[in-house]
Amino acid sequence: METLKIIDHIWWEKKEEFLLAEDQDSFWVIYLLIEGDCQFRIGDTSGIASSPSILICPPNIVFERKVLTPLSFHFFRLDLIGPHSYLHLQSGLHEITKERLVLNEDILRQYVYDLSAYSFFIRTHLVQDFLLFNSFSYRKPIQSLTQPMIHNPRVLEILYYLDTHYQEDLSIADLSKKYSFNASYLSRLFKKETGYTPKEYLLNVRLKNVQQLLVSTNLPIEEIAELTGFKHGYYLSKYFKKIFGISPNNFRNKHVL
Repeated sequence: METLKIIDHIWWEKKEEFLLAEDQDSFWVIYLLIEGDCQFRIGDTSGIASSPSILICPPNIVFERKVLTPLSFHFFRLDLIGPHSYLHLQSGLHEITKERLVLNEDILRQYVYDLSAYSFFIRTHLVQDFLLFNSFSYRKPIQSLTQPMIHNPRVLEILYYLDTHYQEDLSIADLSKKYSFNASYLSRLFKKETGYTPKEYLLNVRLKNVQQLLVSTNLPIEEIAELTGFKHGYYLSKYFKKIFGISPNNFRNKHVL
């Protein structure tokens, strides 16, 4: 059985045009269309893709595309190792039911840019689920893919606060004071419930938003740093390269679409 490896997963929202009219990749490329329409040609296959649907382009095949109505979609770059028979991958356009899309896409959206092993497991399973049959027939996702339950209501409050205030200059001392916790106890409790320390979680949230701004805007690094809670572009670049192994500018250039 082959291994499906997700190389890249990018979420594009209401994209009005492609910067490149055509592209060619060394990996499998998949567009999971959520909203909008586009004209396409993949090798000898051409047509109009309307959401919800999936476009599949094999490695080293020219992929031409043009937005017809603003396009919201998941972009995947995949590597398949071993025989591919059970996935039945065929290039071109494949329709998908709205019911199946709703069940799986909500989960996918939660884990865009998430670097945890749990995230890669979930996304790999869901992509395999979408690709498992040529018919793309309905299958209910397994129950174990739901997000781990967080029981402590105070931790949920802190999660929401970090998700919505990541742009601000936050510290453990600030959180401890705001939620009336001892700093060390707060860190232990938060990690027990989420698997991350508050500092690690905040960094992940900031870096997710950095990635989204890098691929969806032309803003300079310094401005992105200001919008995402980093004091300077230098610190943004330092943490970005440490976590992703690539500089922000190279990441942006890699994801021109």
